[in-house]
Amino acid sequence: MRPIRGLGLNGLALSSTTGRSLAAALRWWVSELGSLAGGADRPEPARSDLILQLGPPEAGDALTLIDRRGETPRRYTLAGGTDDLSERLAAIRGTGRKVVSVAVMVDPAACFLRTLRLPAAVLPRMRDVLAQELEAATPFRIDAVHTDWFVEGEDADGLKVRHVVLKRARLDPLLATLAAARLVVGPVSVGPSEDRAMPVDLLSGGGRPIPRLLRNFTRGDGLALGLALLLACAAFGLLRAHQDATLAALETATFEVRRAAPQRLPPPVQALAGTLVAERYARPPLAILWSALARALPPAAFAESLQIDAEGVSVTLRTRDADAVLRALDAAPDLGTVVVREREAAGERLVIGLYVRAWTNPGPAPGLRP
Repeated sequence: MRPIRGLGLNGLALSSTTGRSLAAALRWWVSELGSLAGGADRPEPARSDLILQLGPPEAGDALTLIDRRGETPRRYTLAGGTDDLSERLAAIRGTGRKVVSVAVMVDPAACFLRTLRLPAAVLPRMRDVLAQELEAATPFRIDAVHTDWFVEGEDADGLKVRHVVLKRARLDPLLATLAAARLVVGPVSVGPSEDRAMPVDLLSGGGRPIPRLLRNFTRGDGLALGLALLLACAAFGLLRAHQDATLAALETATFEVRRAAPQRLPPPVQALAGTLVAERYARPPLAILWSALARALPPAAFAESLQIDAEGVSVTLRTRDADAVLRALDAAPDLGTVVVREREAAGERLVIGLYVRAWTNPGPAPGLRP
């Protein structure tokens, strides 16, 4: 037997791209729900009124028809190659308007049967895999046969799948004759008798039975279901928007209530906090202080660093004439008392401490120097 195309030594090699996998899954779901894609509706499995048995090839065109509508089944032997077969079937059917169903039973000798070992991963795509393997390993073509399959068992090596194949040239003329006799064809089973038949239906093409709730599912039902889903999504979106607006309004109201509520701190703490805030705003900003220091320094002196600590402001200057710098700083109207902390005549380094005066102008100071 030729190897299966797409199968390796370790089983079926799945598609390497996500697009192909999604396309294969979509094709499988569409084929499984055949009624949604416009396929013919299959009758529900039930006891049929008639059973038409198709014998093995050595029996020729001989057909056996069993009528089970009465208390005692009646048995007819018909020749399949005659021109009046449809008339004889119509006569057996009767002239009533009641629907008469017929189940076709095919002898296993008339079919091509084979057993395959496949990994369990191919189960969702079993029909496509079997069709591909059938064309690769046999002279049959999938469009020229009726097929079905079932799983006989499972072990460590994978699934044991039974594949049943029957030529359309053998079954289609019989189906056309039954349709001409106004007989509703039920499942086409394979087996020597009804109680020993295989769990297959050759008219299914390998597709699994559609759930009863979906058998009469139409395109209109699909559109209505899609519209209902859209409305549900829109309602959910409106609900979420309403929830977000409600939460935002609640948060805003809570914030406003907190702002309007009186302070709950003890009076001593409130007094100390007020004092600290007043002291903070009484001191000039750093930009104002730096600008006043720059205006007060002579051209030959420059500030190297400025540090703010608990004692005030400590400034490191570089100048050759420290006395002239001290006199200029004492005369500056924006600066307070100047205290010399370090003085190095050789290194031309002078560290002074500035005690800032009270500052009452809250507006921006004009003429700030960079």
